[in-house]
Amino acid sequence: MNQKEQPRLASALAQKVVDTIAPTINRNVNIMNAHGVIIASTDAARIGTHHDGSAEAISRNAIIRVSQADGSAGTLPGVNVPLTLNGQLCGVVGVTGAPHEVEPLAGLIALTVQLLFAQDYEHSRSARRETEARDIISALIAGRVAPEVIDRSLAAHGLRGPKCIEAWLPRSVEDPLLEEPAKEHHRTSWISLSGAYWRLRAAHEPAFAEELLNEERFLVSMPVETAEELMAETEVLRVLMGYPSLVPRHAQRGMWSREIAVAIARTPARSLEHAAAPAQQLNEEQAKTLLVVSTAASMSQAASDLHIHRNTLVQRLERIGRISGVDIRQSSESLKLQHAIYAREALGQLHIF
Repeated sequence: MNQKEQPRLASALAQKVVDTIAPTINRNVNIMNAHGVIIASTDAARIGTHHDGSAEAISRNAIIRVSQADGSAGTLPGVNVPLTLNGQLCGVVGVTGAPHEVEPLAGLIALTVQLLFAQDYEHSRSARRETEARDIISALIAGRVAPEVIDRSLAAHGLRGPKCIEAWLPRSVEDPLLEEPAKEHHRTSWISLSGAYWRLRAAHEPAFAEELLNEERFLVSMPVETAEELMAETEVLRVLMGYPSLVPRHAQRGMWSREIAVAIARTPARSLEHAAAPAQQLNEEQAKTLLVVSTAASMSQAASDLHIHRNTLVQRLERIGRISGVDIRQSSESLKLQHAIYAREALGQLHIF
């Protein structure tokens, strides 16, 4: 909790404590706020009234013991124990009875309230943080919010400096990693939006899914500093998430080209068939072969990645050229054929990634 934030007792939580404990101890119990107003009591009629006996405990911030009843003041024997939350006085717990008997009980009630308040506050705070994260990611995906607004929201959320946005297509919505909590100044929790799960994280945090199976489909943006850059990266991921088949499984990342995938994902749907035409006669093995070759550092490396002999690779490439009618030795023609393969992938005709 921020030290400057004034803690405030919730009456519902205070009454829950009273209702739970009072029957066991068989004593009258009152819980007052920092102004001495009763917010929870064993006597419902007293809720909302001022508790005169708590005034001294509040002013002195000390336990006040009342040994004698005072009919004129309306006080009964008992103790009033200051209630401190986050180092700040925020109320008083009053219990009637002989002070030496009820003081330990009052202390126990005060401790219970403190623990429940901290738990309730953290839960509420987490809910607020998740709502804030959802608002930021929604704004990034929509792309219609001014960058300076995004910057302020990120700063308020504690995400300063280089940051990344991640998008994930989990195989199951019950994946336990979806429940991974937010970590302040480091990452948000996963937010379900636009058919995928999204998360913002500081760039120095470990990349998502390093420990996961190779079958996971996820994308991570480049580390960026400014809101404009983050919005641009989010737009790229949003476009790709519109074609899940273009989002590579981790095991297939090596042969995947983000640039080609984005180009095809941005191609109008009515034009995909035309874009796919040059690769229409290729099977998946041939298509995969061309993609591996196009991303490998050398022919030898490509043969090694495909687990075939280099001569076999050369023969495959010659056959791909004959079937497609494309001279793949020319980089521009090879690139056109790669685009066609991605278009077929987007159409669901191939399943390479």
